[in-house]
Amino acid sequence: MTSVDENPFAALLQEGANSDGVSHKLVEEVLLFTLNKTSSSAALCLADVVVDTSEETLSEDLVAHALFERLMLAETSQYAAGNASAEAMELRAMCYLRGAFARCERIQAERKIDCSKVLALILNNASTCMRQPDLFAPQSFGAQWMEMFEQADEHDTSTQEFLIRVSCKVVEEVDPIEALGALKAIFYPVLTELQKIIAKENLITMKKNAFWILGFFVRDKRAAVLGELLIDFTTPNPKAKGGDYMDTLLGSLLCISILPKTQTAKYEFFNELSMNQTDPALWALLSHHQQSIFLLVKQLLVLSPETKKKTLQWLANCLDANVSRGHLWSSININLEQTVHSTASDAFMTSLNAVLTRLCAPLCMPSIKVLLVDPTYCAVPDKDRQAKSVSMLKAYDETCLLTSEEGEERLTAEKYNFVTEIFYMTHKCFELANRPCIERLVRVMRELQNTQTAYGEVLNSDPNNELTKNLFRMIIEQMQQVLCIKNTLSEPTNDTFLLKFFEASAIWLTEIAMLPRETYEQCVDKRDFSPQIFRNLELLADTPPFVAPYMQSVPESIIDNMVAYLNFCRRLNDDQYIHIYFSAHDAFFKMILLFMGSSVLVKNPHLRAKLAEALEFLLPTQIMGSNRKTFVTHVFDNHSDRFKVVRSLLNVFVSIEMTGQSVQFEQKFNYRRPMYAIMEFLWTKPEHVQCFRDLAIEAEQNMDAIEPPIFLRFINLLINDAIFLLDDSLSNLEQIKQLQQAQENGEWNSLSHNERQQQVSNLQHLGMLARFDNLIAKDTINFLKLLTTEIKSIFCHNSMVDRMAAMLNYFLLNLVGPKKERFKVKDKKEFDFDPAQTVLEISHIYINLSSDDSFCLAVSQDGRSYSEHLFSYAENILIRIGGGQLIGEMSELAEKVARMGAQYKEEQELLADAPEEYLDPIISTLMTDPVVLPSSKVTVDRSTIARHLLSDQTDPFNREPLTMDKVKSNEALKQEIESWIEGKREAARSKSKGSSEPAAAGSVAQPKS
Repeated sequence: MTSVDENPFAALLQEGANSDGVSHKLVEEVLLFTLNKTSSSAALCLADVVVDTSEETLSEDLVAHALFERLMLAETSQYAAGNASAEAMELRAMCYLRGAFARCERIQAERKIDCSKVLALILNNASTCMRQPDLFAPQSFGAQWMEMFEQADEHDTSTQEFLIRVSCKVVEEVDPIEALGALKAIFYPVLTELQKIIAKENLITMKKNAFWILGFFVRDKRAAVLGELLIDFTTPNPKAKGGDYMDTLLGSLLCISILPKTQTAKYEFFNELSMNQTDPALWALLSHHQQSIFLLVKQLLVLSPETKKKTLQWLANCLDANVSRGHLWSSININLEQTVHSTASDAFMTSLNAVLTRLCAPLCMPSIKVLLVDPTYCAVPDKDRQAKSVSMLKAYDETCLLTSEEGEERLTAEKYNFVTEIFYMTHKCFELANRPCIERLVRVMRELQNTQTAYGEVLNSDPNNELTKNLFRMIIEQMQQVLCIKNTLSEPTNDTFLLKFFEASAIWLTEIAMLPRETYEQCVDKRDFSPQIFRNLELLADTPPFVAPYMQSVPESIIDNMVAYLNFCRRLNDDQYIHIYFSAHDAFFKMILLFMGSSVLVKNPHLRAKLAEALEFLLPTQIMGSNRKTFVTHVFDNHSDRFKVVRSLLNVFVSIEMTGQSVQFEQKFNYRRPMYAIMEFLWTKPEHVQCFRDLAIEAEQNMDAIEPPIFLRFINLLINDAIFLLDDSLSNLEQIKQLQQAQENGEWNSLSHNERQQQVSNLQHLGMLARFDNLIAKDTINFLKLLTTEIKSIFCHNSMVDRMAAMLNYFLLNLVGPKKERFKVKDKKEFDFDPAQTVLEISHIYINLSSDDSFCLAVSQDGRSYSEHLFSYAENILIRIGGGQLIGEMSELAEKVARMGAQYKEEQELLADAPEEYLDPIISTLMTDPVVLPSSKVTVDRSTIARHLLSDQTDPFNREPLTMDKVKSNEALKQEIESWIEGKREAARSKSKGSSEPAAAGSVAQPKS
């Protein structure tokens, strides 16, 4: 035995002999070294480095010193026994300690031996390596950990356990901040290297071991510090732009998609023309990749309160940094050089949205935790965010369903839960991710259509010139963009999560809007406004009896997102079409009915009009802009609230006209187009037709109401729209014909190239406008025809009948009269101009109303368009286009109109010298029901002012506000006029008695020759 003087470790041998130390044999088996030169173990012999001893038990201090010396060895070969294993020869300290840890655990499990002392020594030394890596220079512990992570598999639990125990030991030995710093020094290089690898991968080449390696940092709550380290590593600086998030570790994962990683990168997939517009293999890869990111983020959220807080902050900051993606200019011009790095790419954002929708799965059916979402989240001002656990930035500035007064303090809850946070973040992310992508898809599809048209035109003339080849290349590129965007947005797994999320959102919106007053008052007391339970109350009225003030804090974007999603679904090809399950039908249908028709719940009429577009998606019929062949739904037949759909639809139809805002005409009609489609479908259902009838009856009973009845305002707008559209269309068609004739006559030949291009551009623009007008006019006229088959009297009411008759006469005269040739353009189908069909529709409306004498009289008294030849022109056209039974009916109508016109003319001649005070000051006709306007004191006929107030609720003489209930009947003047008329008639009767050939009773006087 060596003396103490010769070797300082010799003193430790005495401790080993006198205390409960560590088995020498166990040291040899676990640490793979021995201090006994005579030992036969396959290990390193460190007797010359430490001390030579044959003792069976060694002191802990001796083993600790020996282990440290083992770690400090620069090379091991000179200490190796003849048959020393590779593990015993391992020079890399952390790899060696991990091996020792695994052997120790195995021995302890298999032999039930207490290895705690050796285990503690291994962990102490591993902790020293982590905290003081300079002692072991030039070793790179980061590289060693990376290799251990890569070599581990799902059956190897020891690497994970070693990492956890070492990390916990580091935290135990120093303060938390120092511990985190030490771990970052080791693992940041690992994560940096991993990020470089990920950055080079795409959806096909991406290896799953990247997620496996990242999993080591988030799998165990005991070492939550590792998760904190990971989220810190992937967090950019506080002033980072949206695009900077792509350069983070998490960002590099999110950028891997079917779409290009950056907005300027090339598209990688669908680069050849193919009949297949989907790729299930790509979908599977995308779904698996996004699921892996989701699991990583989910683990960060559940690991510890600190990692949850930092992860939510990362998400919130990322969304805020990318908020400009939601601006119109950004979605259109995002490829411009100056905006490239200011926001993250479509690939990044759509992947982030896929992750967030998966996080929202517990909010959806059947667990429906969405009912725990508090609707006051966006009312929290910035100063209170931290105190109330609100992570999202600028949520307070969201545009909400209802407006609050300037300076008004909105209700807020005591605190906000995770469910509420993730719900609002997911909606914000969809707004910034998928919606701009959908807008871009629409734009690229339009460009593709234009390119295909141009290619078709030049292909026939010169298939081999450069222009033809360039156009073909453009078609390939644009088709590639379309398919990449479509396939990214319609990946089935992600879409299922999205659909369920929007179904849950629809349920939540309905529940908060219909919360009973007494429940709301309880919420105020608790300072928690989430609906908590699913009440599913029936819609008993146009608007709920009570509207909670928190509706001022619900963002419009929640509804906008659902509309955008449903509108995207209609753009998918039939093999991609998303078949929405029935419970979602019910949720969407009820939410749409509730919010679409109620300005008490949604102030913005444009948003309500968009809901009509979403409702059109639920029609079980072919719809415009959709390739779907079938869609099965029962909401219009079986839903308990289906009888509200007609009134709700008419409310939003009228609101677009009555907004008081400057609504672009084209935009207004784009809103109304889906409404016509819905109404035409409803007209095929008898119970919905009865709803229209009931509203018409209600309107007739309330013609003088303060608020004009909804049905009266509706048909007034139908007439206004029809007149405007046909006028505009005919004007454009006339100009188109003139341009076409000039082109045919060679007048363009003398023009310069630029002037010819200008004429071509004018022709295309006029054609687009004419087509737009004709499409909507067709819907308007068709629905008027449908309405008048069942509802007649209100169209013949004295406030409506003159306008109805004048409109029909004007249409008929222009379409069948002497000047119809002015609109005879080439290729009428190109402009959706079908005058023959329009004449048939108009003729049906005439016949539908012909049984009412007031209508026939109004037709005859239209001085602008009616003449005795009008219906003979129409009959000629009807004969030519095969009008069938209509020809005879129109002939009978013509006779009746002429007869009533003659009778009226005789009557008017009789009353021609009426005093000025008996005449209506607006239209100069004899008043039959004079009323006095309250502010201007002018007397007008009741029908005249009623017609005026349908579209303008002001006094026409001084512009003061006016409603029908304010006008006062002028009974004295009415009796005076009636007496004067009776006197005139009596005088005429007396005169006719003296005639030798008195007219037969009830006959109509013939016009004088």
